[in-house]
Amino acid sequence: MEQKINEQNVSRRTAICALSLIGVGIFTSAESAVAATGVKILSNGKVQVTLKSNPALKKVGGVVRIDDVKGKSIALVRTSAKAYTAVNLLCTHLGGQLFQTGNQWQCDEHGATFTLAGKNLVGPATTALKQLPVKATASVVTIG
Repeated sequence: MEQKINEQNVSRRTAICALSLIGVGIFTSAESAVAATGVKILSNGKVQVTLKSNPALKKVGGVVRIDDVKGKSIALVRTSAKAYTAVNLLCTHLGGQLFQTGNQWQCDEHGATFTLAGKNLVGPATTALKQLPVKATASVVTIG
């Protein structure tokens, strides 16, 4: 039995509208976490992040990722004009690595999602990401 495929002509207007919507989606999506620069591991094991070296942290919602801190990855998120949150980027379900999708962290093993600041949104994880102590001055943030 032969199947017929319906062919539809796409007008130029339809194509332009579709491309416009794609463009809007690209330009309104959250910025991805960038690798932090100006990072120093102190002798006491704490991590010091120089704010001047990380322009992503100038605005609320900005995030930088710091990899290979004692074999782990952490994220530093600006949560308000004067506050920062640092979270361990291991899923609280089974310890899978997290990657950023839009304004969330997602587990690459089972799909659990978390806010950038670590709050659990979707399971199978049922708890928030582990938060790390943060101390901020006007020029540096110390994690740990």
